[in-house]
Amino acid sequence: MATAYKYPSPVADVEATYDELLEVLGVALDFRDNDTAGHSRRVTRFCSEIAKAMGCSLEQLIQINRGAYLHDLGKIAIPDAILFKKGKLNPQEWEVMRTHAWIGYNLVSRISLLAPVAEILLMHHEHYDGTGYPRGLKGEEISVGARIFAIADTLDAMTSDRPYRKALSFSAARDEIRDESGRQFDPEVVKAFLAIPEDKVREIVLSEKRRTVRLPFSIEVTCTVPGREHKLTSRNICDGGMLLERANGLNVGEVMDLQFALPEIAAPLKLHARAVRRELPDCIAVAFLAVLPEHREAIRSYIAARIQD
Repeated sequence: MATAYKYPSPVADVEATYDELLEVLGVALDFRDNDTAGHSRRVTRFCSEIAKAMGCSLEQLIQINRGAYLHDLGKIAIPDAILFKKGKLNPQEWEVMRTHAWIGYNLVSRISLLAPVAEILLMHHEHYDGTGYPRGLKGEEISVGARIFAIADTLDAMTSDRPYRKALSFSAARDEIRDESGRQFDPEVVKAFLAIPEDKVREIVLSEKRRTVRLPFSIEVTCTVPGREHKLTSRNICDGGMLLERANGLNVGEVMDLQFALPEIAAPLKLHARAVRRELPDCIAVAFLAVLPEHREAIRSYIAARIQD
């Protein structure tokens, strides 16, 4: 996740495993939407900074970060025709879209350890003044994690490019969040957010964009699945995975070993990945599962060197 934590024994292994699984799932969810690549990780980092500024406990911080990673889990049940519609949704389509909060809640609430996380998933579209959904909660009826998430999510949405508009400047995003204090956002959370040095939050925005951008990347990749091997060509790469062309021989859900050369790095990179989404006509997106620290740093350095602030 955005921040590494050490958990007290005897639950350390269980907690760490949960976080690893949640991070992979968050990356997989982001891969499903080309327009929001890296969104879950950026929002998690913003949530962490705001929660710290508010003096949240370590346990609260852990649960808020988990909720940020999984906030859009329910969208896996939303039809693609609605989820990826380019124009505005009609009233009937909006009713379907809004069900993703309940769907995510119902999925996560089945895991007792993640009960606080489930509440964030259910409330992450509620507004402080009661005009949000799905239940029209207001004020402190909304969990503190969801109130923090609301600002983090809006900040990332406004400072990221979308098909229908260019990203706003960081200053413009701060001003809009300030203007919505007491309406969409909790005034105390807004106060904590504005107290974070602007340069610090700006650097998070820039560093996470460098980490999660889909960088054009055409190179031969050897994909080894039990019983067979494929020589494919990549189309792009990001910190969390890559898009492979002519990948009809791979199936969504398969785990594989990847090997490819990275320019300026002598030894080939070797890592594990899972196929998470198919793209027409013959591409498949894979999310990295296990990456050696030196290989992760090599990928990040390669991308950062080619991205302008």
